Amino acid sequence: KHDKGGRSSGVERLIRIFRQLQTSIQLKPGECFRQDWLLKDLDAIKMKYGEIGYIYATVSASRVFSEQPAHVNLMFQIAEGSSFTVGRIVVRGNSLTQDKVVRRELEFYPEEQFNARSIKESEQNIRDTGLFEDVKISPVGDKADSRDVLVDVAEKQKTVMFLIGGGVSSNTGLAGNLTFESRNFDLFKPPRNWSEFIHGRAYRGAGQLFRIQAAPGTEYSSFRIDFQERYLLDQPISLGTSAYLFQRKREEYSEQRVGGLVSFGKRFKEGFLKGWSGEIAFRGEDVKIDDLKFFPAKDIAEVKGHNLLTTVKGTLIYNRTDSLFFPTKGDKWTFSHEQAVGEFGYGKTEAAYDWFKTLHVDEEDRPSVLGLRADGGYIAGDAPVFERFYAGGIGSLRGFEFRGISPRQGWGPFSTDQRVGGNSRVLTGAEYSFPIWTKLLRGVMFSDMGTVEKDFGIHSWRASVGFGLRLYVDAVTPIPFEFNFAVPVLKDDEDDTQLFSFAIGITF
Repeated sequence: KHDKGGRSSGVERLIRIFRQLQTSIQLKPGECFRQDWLLKDLDAIKMKYGEIGYIYATVSASRVFSEQPAHVNLMFQIAEGSSFTVGRIVVRGNSLTQDKVVRRELEFYPEEQFNARSIKESEQNIRDTGLFEDVKISPVGDKADSRDVLVDVAEKQKTVMFLIGGGVSSNTGLAGNLTFESRNFDLFKPPRNWSEFIHGRAYRGAGQLFRIQAAPGTEYSSFRIDFQERYLLDQPISLGTSAYLFQRKREEYSEQRVGGLVSFGKRFKEGFLKGWSGEIAFRGEDVKIDDLKFFPAKDIAEVKGHNLLTTVKGTLIYNRTDSLFFPTKGDKWTFSHEQAVGEFGYGKTEAAYDWFKTLHVDEEDRPSVLGLRADGGYIAGDAPVFERFYAGGIGSLRGFEFRGISPRQGWGPFSTDQRVGGNSRVLTGAEYSFPIWTKLLRGVMFSDMGTVEKDFGIHSWRASVGFGLRLYVDAVTPIPFEFNFAVPVLKDDEDDTQLFSFAIGITF
């Protein structure tokens, strides 16, 4: 029933809350009682109340064994307290970072009803910026129906880094790495005096990213400059810009790219695409192909010299994994379409799905994780060889050389095994990861499958099985040392196989 003011009666509110709680509780009548589920249910009930403003609600549980053997009755006791709205929002602890960098990550506003889930999501948003060591959001005050919000942050001391390192892999050979990176950059805050520059208070505080990276190598070399603004003109739209030089020695030719990229991105918080992230990117490159074989394949010979490549690419990502570097649960969807215009006219459509689940956690809190993946792509139109699909190597199909799976082409009776890429690709895989020693060394068992075809369809299929090791070095960012042994169980005669693949990254 409703009173004259149109508000639901207390009984109706309790019934509505009870129904919501029933959907949140994992323990069900007739099922086995589990203490870990009970603890999760207590947290879920408290969160449900916190979502409707009852931020001080307390929840406990009592167990009464019934006369029926092996049965227990479970009773939840809930003390609601009062419901509150949001008052003032105060940010504290950011001596260098601008207030707006913190405030724009908040999922709540003054005069709204308190929502414990929004508080939790806001804390995670602030952590995800990578600018703060810790963050805690707390209600404060003693007003009857509202509470102010204190956002306490602890800034990271090392947001400006100069990294020198190197690495080697079976995909790219030996390469060095020189990187200057500022993760709390402010393009519009030049130094007012020499002291500000020396003490690192210039060009800092706006949450922008600025990076200069040089990576000279034996087979692969690159130089690039990146700038990213998470909130363009203080709107929830990101801006990314890059300028780069890329050189790569391939078996059939040498490839050099000079170009730039501009992208705009957005995280959707409501509507049909709620939870998704979208991006549109514009790319322009001069691609130089030279050092061809004496009898080059027709498709390679056609692009000898300089080629102007201009594309626009749209991407949608839905990521529900729990970690960027080492996911243990959740899934991720990725869809993209890139359209080339100008000298080349083709469209490249790709889709990928990754799924992770923790199957076991040992006494040292180390998870054993099953991961599944699948991705596919198709090119409509006449794409040049340097934009087509290839497969093989780490991150693709282990047991085969890097780009060792590809349609082949040659000139007459000469060099008929030159890789020219395909217009369709399908890759799938499964990997089981388990701890071996502390949290640094893990083992993996895996199976990779897939194919690259000249045209749409599946006319042949490759598969491999293998095992490997992962060594995680705790540096500025986690650096994995990856070693894989894989044996092809299905392959074509033209495929280039590889028993051992590896990737070692070192930063100091």
